[in-house]
Amino acid sequence: MAKKNKHRFLKFTLLSVLSYHSGRYVFAHPHILNDLKQTFKDTMNSLQEFSKAVTNLQSSTTKLQDAVKASQPTFEAIQKDVEHFQYKLQPRLTKINELTQDIDNQINKISTDNTKK
Repeated sequence: MAKKNKHRFLKFTLLSVLSYHSGRYVFAHPHILNDLKQTFKDTMNSLQEFSKAVTNLQSSTTKLQDAVKASQPTFEAIQKDVEHFQYKLQPRLTKINELTQDIDNQINKISTDNTKK
């Protein structure tokens, strides 16, 4: 039992000395408390701003999703028009490719005839 009390006394003595020196340091340097207080206030302000930013982000995300849903018929109509345009354009592109191939063939023919002479 004496050993248990001895440890209690050592703990009390150590904590007392530590508290005394900590208190002396804090009272000798009051700016530490002011800095700690200011840091706490800044942290709280940052947390509030972050909370507001998260709320704004959620609101904006919801608005964006609504806008995408509302514009879906427009996207589908545009896609349908593009497909229709491609359908109408395909025969013309085929004809252009045929003419291009024919012109290339004629140029090659003229080139080979000129080289033979």
